[in-house]
Amino acid sequence: MAADAVGRPMTPDGLLRLPAPTHPVLLAGPAEHWEATGIVAWLDDHGWSSTPACDAPRARWLASIQRMSLVLVAGDDAAVWEMVEATRPVTMAPIVVLGSPPPPGVIALVGAGVDAVVDPASGADDIFARVTPLLRRSDNGWEPGVRYLVAGPLRVDLVAQHCDLDGRPLHLSPTEYSLLTFLMTHQLQALSAHVIVRRVWGWLPSDGRNALRIFVNRLRRKLGDDPRHPVYIASVRGTGYRFVRPVTEMGDAADRSDTADRSDATLLLASIEELAVTLGACATVDAAADALVGALDATGYADAMAVFRVDGDAMRLVAQRNLPGTWLSFVSDGVPLQPGFASAQSVLSRQPVQFADLELLDVNFPATAARLSGFHACLFIPIIAGGRVWGHLGLARRARQAFDPTGTSYLRAMCAVFALALSPRSRGHR
Repeated sequence: MAADAVGRPMTPDGLLRLPAPTHPVLLAGPAEHWEATGIVAWLDDHGWSSTPACDAPRARWLASIQRMSLVLVAGDDAAVWEMVEATRPVTMAPIVVLGSPPPPGVIALVGAGVDAVVDPASGADDIFARVTPLLRRSDNGWEPGVRYLVAGPLRVDLVAQHCDLDGRPLHLSPTEYSLLTFLMTHQLQALSAHVIVRRVWGWLPSDGRNALRIFVNRLRRKLGDDPRHPVYIASVRGTGYRFVRPVTEMGDAADRSDTADRSDATLLLASIEELAVTLGACATVDAAADALVGALDATGYADAMAVFRVDGDAMRLVAQRNLPGTWLSFVSDGVPLQPGFASAQSVLSRQPVQFADLELLDVNFPATAARLSGFHACLFIPIIAGGRVWGHLGLARRARQAFDPTGTSYLRAMCAVFALALSPRSRGHR
């Protein structure tokens, strides 16, 4: 990546590269507008993720199911008002209208909840120079995409700094909380006592190893964890400790104001119903899997998705959407059921596996990180049919935005409906 004299990242044409927000930009308006104004090219050049919505219902849907960093609205006056009225109640992200209405129009838009009105004739660089301060001042535009860490019945809320086990609150001291979250964010890694102490305490106690041992024992008691048969924290002889249970990173729920219309859940239920009806007409597993990824692609929940089935000691691709040719070439002979693959971990553990940023997976899942270059957030859900793991659904986003709890539950429901279509009496693999 190019840089200026003081090391700041630059675009290929020599302009200062603005840092990309964690969440995607919602482009609400006609597709031709974004191309004509250079918005799409600017986003691509700067590494910002985006998702398009050509009409108001689609914009509302996407703003309801995902946290957006920014909503850009364009189109004729009627379309702009529809977009604003559809999205403002369901997102706290800044809304910027691209246009140049006369002053009364600007005042009315601001009164309706628009944060800024920018003349698109000024060019993409000027537009985003004006937009970036709004993102920096917003509550969600630049935050990390992870809110919850989940390991079986253990759940940590990183925003509220609250932990619960089997739905019961765990009363942790600040040091116990820091120790637990550090271990969970480095799941399955053997961490030296020295590294843990420096990161958790921020300084080196006179007897750091003994202090660490005391706090690990306290954590284990509160977690009900037997050190001889650890479920959460294992001792690594001669090294330190390892969090042994897979951890799922989950995002916050999509932003809503207190007056948000909760009827958007109806859209989730409608898409599940539509999938069930579609699956009823599918004659093969291949057709059913294609219907599943097609339905999910239409929702906008992810940028790419795939369904794999278990075949002996490997997984075979059945259907996919929007994945690059290099990835397709890699999986053409199957993916081994080995711990180096996050998708395999979901099959082996029978639990969802999720990460907010693939770039951080080099230690635990290097094969996954290497083959999904260009994507960030990922989610792998096992598909369980007839009491066994039939395969898995994998989804990836270009944004560093973990899937929120509501979205994950919806996706698991879609997998469950798909699993019902896998009865050997009614489906044969092609």
